[in-house]
Amino acid sequence: MSVELIATKNSDSALLESFPAVIGRRAGSSVQVDESIPAGYHCLVSVVEGQLVVWDLGTVGGTFVNGTRVTKAALKPGDTLNLGGTDFQVNYKPLSRRYLFGVRS
Repeated sequence: MSVELIATKNSDSALLESFPAVIGRRAGSSVQVDESIPAGYHCLVSVVEGQLVVWDLGTVGGTFVNGTRVTKAALKPGDTLNLGGTDFQVNYKPLSRRYLFGVRS
């Protein structure tokens, strides 16, 4: 699964192709956010049973999906992921059931 995160402020994008991926301010993050509001390691994004999932990593400011604060949430195509002052639109093609069960068409 390949996931594109598009920053709504400036249309910069990041491509996630390996999971788990960490998003945050620190240089070691899979996606580094340049603003001062997100935590050093803000959230973790992974694929669980074919579904894209985000976990907040105990941040003070929180992680939001479509305006709702979450500790863990599924991310669907078109969702907005907010970390402090940074909004990302989430884009990907969901895995098909055939792919999930090892049947390729």
